[in-house]
Amino acid sequence: MPPLKAFFQYPLIALLVGVGIAPLFSASRPLIIFLLLLSVSLLLLALVYRRKEFLYVVILLLFALLGILRYVFWREAPLDPLVETAIGSVVEINGMVDDEPDIREGSTNLLVSMRTLHLTATSSLVYGRLQVSVARYPEYRYGDLVRIKGKLMRPEKFVKDDGRVFDYPSYLAVKGVHYQVPFSVVTREDRNEGNTILGMLFTMKHEFLGVLSTLFPEPHNALLGGLLLGGKQSLGDAWQDVFRRAGIVHVVVLSGYNMTIVSEWLVKLSSFMGFYGSLSVGGVGIILFALMAGAGATVLRAATMALIALLARATGRTYTMGRALLIAGVCMVLQNPSILVSDPSFQLSFLASLGLIFVTPVLEARTRLFVRFPVWREIFLSTLATQIMVLPLLLSQTGMLSLVALPVNMLVLPIIPLTMLFGFLAGVITVIVPSIGFIAAIPAHVLLAWILSVASSAVRIPYASVSLTLSSGVMLAVYLLLTLFLWRAHASFLRVDRAVIPQSPLLSLANDKKEKE
Repeated sequence: MPPLKAFFQYPLIALLVGVGIAPLFSASRPLIIFLLLLSVSLLLLALVYRRKEFLYVVILLLFALLGILRYVFWREAPLDPLVETAIGSVVEINGMVDDEPDIREGSTNLLVSMRTLHLTATSSLVYGRLQVSVARYPEYRYGDLVRIKGKLMRPEKFVKDDGRVFDYPSYLAVKGVHYQVPFSVVTREDRNEGNTILGMLFTMKHEFLGVLSTLFPEPHNALLGGLLLGGKQSLGDAWQDVFRRAGIVHVVVLSGYNMTIVSEWLVKLSSFMGFYGSLSVGGVGIILFALMAGAGATVLRAATMALIALLARATGRTYTMGRALLIAGVCMVLQNPSILVSDPSFQLSFLASLGLIFVTPVLEARTRLFVRFPVWREIFLSTLATQIMVLPLLLSQTGMLSLVALPVNMLVLPIIPLTMLFGFLAGVITVIVPSIGFIAAIPAHVLLAWILSVASSAVRIPYASVSLTLSSGVMLAVYLLLTLFLWRAHASFLRVDRAVIPQSPLLSLANDKKEKE
C-alpha cells in the first residue's frame, strides 16, 4: 500500500468515479447519507485498530459515496413549482437572454433566465432557465430582455440519423436548462441587462465575426470563426460531417483539445524567446482564446485544462501537473456534477489534457519516428497522444471511426496556429485600415483553403471512415486497460530513476542555458 502522502489522489479519483456511476442508481439522499455514516463508522474502527489496508478501502468508499451524494443533490435540486404546473400549457414568460445565442443554419437557440410567468390574469416571479428556438432574424444578443409566448415543454430524448438515441435533457441540464419553448413568439423589450463585462466580450466577438464575414467567403469564413471562437455550428451540417469523417472536427469544437494543440505550437514557434518567453506566449494564447470566445463556463473549463497541460509539457513535471489537472477536474465536477457524464466539451478537454501529460512522454520514450525532424515529431506525438485518449469517447458518442484522421491531422494541425494568427491579424488590420483588409486576408485565405481541400479530399478516399460504435461498458473497459498500461509504463520510468519522463524541448532548452551559465 502506498504511503498516505502518495495516496491522496486516489480518493479524488474515487470521488469522480462516484459521480460517474451515480446516474446508474436511483438512490435517494437518505440512503446515501446512511451509507456515508456507515463508512465513517468503519473509518473510525480502522483508525482504532490501526488496520492500514482496511483504512485505505474505507476512505475510497467514503469518497465514492460523497461523489454519488453530490450528484444526487444536483439531480434533486428543486425546480420552480409554478413553472412545473405550467408544463404543457401556452404561457407568456419574461426573462433575460443570459448566454450567447447559438446560431444554426436556419434558426437560433436562446438560453433565457426566467423572471416572470404570466398565467391568465396573474403574474408571478419565477426562476429557472429555458431554451427558446427563434428565427435567425431579427438577431438577439446576450442581455436582451425578452417576452416569450408559446407552449412550455420539457426537453425530450430523440433518435439521431444514425439510429442512436441522444439524451437531450441531460445535455441541456449541464447548462441548467430544464424547459423548452420550441415554437415561440419572442419580443425584445430592452437591452444590455446582463453582466457588463460578458456583454462587452460577446459584443466584441460578434463585431469581429462581422468583420471576418466581409473578408472571407463561405465556408472559409465559418471555418475561421470556428477556429478562432470555437463555433462549429456555423459550418453547416454538410461541412461538419466532412470534418467529422476526416477526424478533424475537434479543431472547431470549443474544448481543451484544440487549445492544448494550438498552445503547444505557439510554444514551438516562439522557442527563440527562451523558456519563460515561450511559455508565456503559449499561456497568453490560451487566455486570449478564452476571452475571444466569451469567457463562459465551458470556455474557462477548457482553458484551465489547456493551461495545466501546457505547464506539464513545458516544465516536464508530469506528475505534479497530473495532480493539478485532477484537482482542477474535481473542483469543476463538484461545482457542476453533470459535466462529467453529459458535457462532451469537458470530457474532451480532460482526456486531451491527460493525453498530453501522460501519453506523450511514453510515446517519446518508445518511438524513434521523425527523430531528425523534431518539430514534426512533436506534433505527430502530441496528435497521436490526444487521439489515443479521445478515440474511445468519440466512438461512443459519434459511432464513427476515421481511418484517415492521423495523416489528415498531420497535414492540418501544423498550420492551425498560423491560420488563426493570420486570420486574427487580418481582422484587426481591417478594423484599423479597411482599405487593405483584403490584402491582409490573403495568407489566411490560402491556409483555410488548404484545410478545406485536405478534409474534402480525404473523405473521398474509399473507407475513409467506418461505422464503429462502442457501448459505455466497452468504452470504460478500454479506458481501464489504457490506464493500467500507462501506470505500468510510468512505473518503469520511476524504477530507473526517471521520475520526469522525457523532457520537453523547452525544458531541455532551459537546462542547456543554465549549464552554459
